[in-house]
Amino acid sequence: MKPQHFIVLLLAVSGWFMYQVFQPFMQDIAIAILLMFATLGISKPLWRLFSKRWQVSAVMTVLLATMFFAPLVYMINAFAMMVTQIDPIAIHELVAKTAHYLQSIHLPTELLARFGIEMDTVDATIKNAFSEDNLGRYTKTILTFMGSLATHSAVFFKDMVLILIFYFFAFLYGEEVGHAIKRLLPLDTAQTQLLFNELHNSMGVVFFSILATAIFEGTLFAIVVLFFGLDAILLGILYGFASLVPVIGGALMWVPVSIYLWVTQGAQPAIVVALYSIVVISIIADTFIKPVIIREIDIRLLKETSATNEILVFFSIIAGLTTYGFWGMIIGPAITTVFIAILKLYEQFQREFKSNSIKECT
Repeated sequence: MKPQHFIVLLLAVSGWFMYQVFQPFMQDIAIAILLMFATLGISKPLWRLFSKRWQVSAVMTVLLATMFFAPLVYMINAFAMMVTQIDPIAIHELVAKTAHYLQSIHLPTELLARFGIEMDTVDATIKNAFSEDNLGRYTKTILTFMGSLATHSAVFFKDMVLILIFYFFAFLYGEEVGHAIKRLLPLDTAQTQLLFNELHNSMGVVFFSILATAIFEGTLFAIVVLFFGLDAILLGILYGFASLVPVIGGALMWVPVSIYLWVTQGAQPAIVVALYSIVVISIIADTFIKPVIIREIDIRLLKETSATNEILVFFSIIAGLTTYGFWGMIIGPAITTVFIAILKLYEQFQREFKSNSIKECT
C-alpha cells in the first residue's frame, strides 16, 4: 500500500471515530459556526478596540447572548414559572368558561339551511364536544402539554449554553481553522474565498433579518397587549418568534390571544388586538417597513448584498424549519448557500475546461 493511500485510510477511520465522539454535539457546533459567519461583519470594529483575540471572542459571545438568547432565556423562565404555578382547577374553569361561551353562539338558521345542516344537529354536536367528560380530557391535554413544554425548554436551554460555548471557540480559533481548511481544499485561493464569502454574506443577511423582524414585530405586538393587562414582554417575545414562521407567522399568536381576550374581557379587546395585528403589523409593518429595515441592515451593517435570491432564502427557511425545527431557520439557508456557491465553482470549472479545450483544438 502506498503511503498516501494509507494516510487517507487512517484519516477516514479516525474521522469516523471523531464523528462518533462528537455526534451528540454536531448540530450545536454547526449552528455556532454559522452564527460566527453571520456576525463576522459586526466584529470588525472590535478588532480595533481590543488587542487580544479572546477579548473579541468574549465580547461577541456576550453580544450574541444578549441579542438572540436573552429573550429565549426569559421566555423559558416564564414558562417554567407558569408550570410551577399550574392550578388544574383554574384551567378547568377556563376551559369550561370557553366551552360555555362557544355553546352560547348560535349560527343563523338560514345560513345552516343553505348548506343542508339542521340546527338540532349543530346543538347536539356542540353539547357532545363540550360534555363534562370531554372538558376533563381537554384539561388533561393542556396540563400534559405544559409538562412537555417544560421538558423541551430544559433541552433547548442546554443547547443554547453549548452553542454559546462553541461560538466563543469558533471566534477564538476560527482564523487558524479557516487557513487550515483553505490549505487542505484542492481549490485555489480565489475559489475557496468565494465559498467563505457566499456563506458569510448570506448568513449575515439571514441572521440580522431574523433578528430585526423578531424585535420589530414583537415590540409592536407587546404595545397593544400591554393596554389589556397581559404580559407584554412574554407575548412580545413569543410573537417575535412566531413572526419568523413563513406564511402564517404572527397569526400563531394574535388568534389565541384574541380568543382569550374575547372570553375573559369581552369582544372589544379581542377585535382591537385582531385588527391591530392584521393592519398595523401584518400589512403596514411586515409588508412596507420590514423590507426597508432589512435593506438598511444589508447596506449599512454588512456593506454587501447577498447573492442568494430572496425567494430561495424564504423557501430554504421553510424547509429548514420543517426538517430541523427551530434551528432550521439558520441551517436551511446555510445549506442552500453552500450548494449555490458550489454550483458557481462548477460553472467556473466548466468555463475553464471549455476554454482549454478550444485552445487545444486551435
